[in-house]
Amino acid sequence: MNPLAAMTAEDPRWQSLLAHSDTYTCYSAALAAWAAFEFPAWAGIVNSGLSLTLVDEDEGLFGFVHFPSGLRAALGLARRGADDSGEGVNAILEELARHGRVIVSGDGFALPWHVAAGRRHVPHWFVLRGSPSAPVAVDPFACRNDLGRQEATLQPINPTTLASLAVAHPGDDEVVRLRESFALGDDARPLERRRFQWFERADAEIREAVGATGPAAVSRLAQHFRDHGAQADAYRQVDDIWSIARHRGFLAHLAAAQPGEAHVEWLETHVQPLAKRWSHMAPLLMQASLAIGAGRQPTGSVADTLDEIAEREAAADRACPSDAAFLLLR
Repeated sequence: MNPLAAMTAEDPRWQSLLAHSDTYTCYSAALAAWAAFEFPAWAGIVNSGLSLTLVDEDEGLFGFVHFPSGLRAALGLARRGADDSGEGVNAILEELARHGRVIVSGDGFALPWHVAAGRRHVPHWFVLRGSPSAPVAVDPFACRNDLGRQEATLQPINPTTLASLAVAHPGDDEVVRLRESFALGDDARPLERRRFQWFERADAEIREAVGATGPAAVSRLAQHFRDHGAQADAYRQVDDIWSIARHRGFLAHLAAAQPGEAHVEWLETHVQPLAKRWSHMAPLLMQASLAIGAGRQPTGSVADTLDEIAEREAAADRACPSDAAFLLLR
């Protein structure tokens, strides 16, 4: 297969990416689109299983870590940056020429296919596939938020527009900086801050993210809301909690697609209910935040639900049968 051939809508790899569109974060979607060109078992790379690490930071914030710390090193992905548009675009296209695809760390505000285009600055990674003269944006991420519906996108890109399309999020918010720093599993601080950012195939130096892990990480979140849930600042990272729900949804999708029936009981008894319970967190967080905004005391439902989820996560891990153990990160 020509390594510079662009993906098309009929490509089986694109169809396999689309099958999980509503369970990606923008980071896992970019990782999936990048990995699908090289690894037939790309879904195993994107699947975070029941993995979660919560890194305590200042001002009541956390680093949310979904992937193993060694992921970037195993894949050979190093983050690069440039302030000059010509330098940044040329480097992105050079990486595209070398390897046929490149992850770009962009900003939804600058992307015409993004629901936030021209409306809000949001970090958004996407993949360019093909050749420097005919790149194609591969972005299988889909969701619905307060701005509307974000659809998965596969579209040709005029390389002359990359000077505007490839501009990175300004990184002027600590919540975003933490999200980007831990996006691929390791503690990548100090975070790249230049105007254009992308990932090259290169040896990657990593530092392990250290914090509460597994059900203990969920219990730590519960304690955070039990202690600070009456304060508006406690809800600054609701999008990161939404991301946990997305990763659990991906696990449920992947487990349901596996051949054989030995793990069906585990899927139906533990994984699917767990993913559904995580999906309830976004409305609960919104209700609590709205209550505070209206001058009311929120209920304890956020902390109570997180405590329940921590128990469900532990039970799902204990009950995982041997034939499905490969679905979980240990």
